[in-house]
Amino acid sequence: MKRIFTIILTIFAIIANNNLNAQNQNFENVLNGGTADANLYLKEFMNPVAYSIGNGLANGWYNTAKPHKTLGFDLSFNVNLATIPDVAKSFEFLESDYSTLQIDGPATSASLPTFAGGETTTELLINGTTQTIVAPSGIEEQLGDYPGPLAIPTPTIQLGIGIIKNTDLIIRYTPEITAGDFSFQSFGFGVKHDFKQWIPGMKLLPFDLSALAGYNNISTTYQIDETAGQFAEFNASATTVQAIISKKLLFFTPYAGVGVNIVRSNFALNGTYVVEENGETIELTDPLGFDFDGSGGPRFTVGFRLKFLWALALNVDYTIQKYNTLSVGFGINVR
Repeated sequence: MKRIFTIILTIFAIIANNNLNAQNQNFENVLNGGTADANLYLKEFMNPVAYSIGNGLANGWYNTAKPHKTLGFDLSFNVNLATIPDVAKSFEFLESDYSTLQIDGPATSASLPTFAGGETTTELLINGTTQTIVAPSGIEEQLGDYPGPLAIPTPTIQLGIGIIKNTDLIIRYTPEITAGDFSFQSFGFGVKHDFKQWIPGMKLLPFDLSALAGYNNISTTYQIDETAGQFAEFNASATTVQAIISKKLLFFTPYAGVGVNIVRSNFALNGTYVVEENGETIELTDPLGFDFDGSGGPRFTVGFRLKFLWALALNVDYTIQKYNTLSVGFGINVR
């Protein structure tokens, strides 16, 4: 499973690295306009990445509403793909929001690509007319004929174990994995509890009904220049609270869930960077740092689990939320 994680993360690192290398000079030039404007611009640019990862983290917690018997367990590997909608491939650049960046020309606003967007030829002026740059382009053109919508994969390995009173304790953990200049680690925990048992008369109904609360956190680092102490950090967490219903039909179990997500994430560019500002060479230390918010909200999930060879299980589900998410999981399930 660790090899699968490494392959997935390496693919994403290569994609991101290609894009960042192609736009590295443009990002450095955006910094020339000052850290306040750079933080605002790059927050808009990176929003789809943060939202996709954050929404993906909130998924894959369950494949049935029925908790394990005491000491029953399941060990599963899941990949969650929170698709980036077309509306998130661009953002509206308004000159009035910036103090040193403006559009080269009479226009005072423009639609510019985010990380998930395409190419742009729009030029920006930095500090009036001291410097002109082409706004950073997105990754869409580099992907070419990429099949399907763009999504950032969020893989998880989790262990669920039955404890007492029809309750599961769920643990997610991924030790630090390094792929080139990119590193990743993750931790999370959750609780699933059958609340139907506490409602008089509901025990006789032919379905399972549970409540779930889960928290997941990831930390990623991208090493830019180790000798100069330059690196980027991205951290994200997702808390989800859901009600789940399922019905076992021999080896096939359909399930559905409804609830809410709380997603938080942040990005930081650390180290010392030399830039030109107002014709002078200056050093900036830890120039970028901003939080992403607003990507949580209500969610609805529908899916199924298929058991075979006694203990093996495959599950697939789709969640309608801020960034709609497809989840696919495979694991061992012992009641």
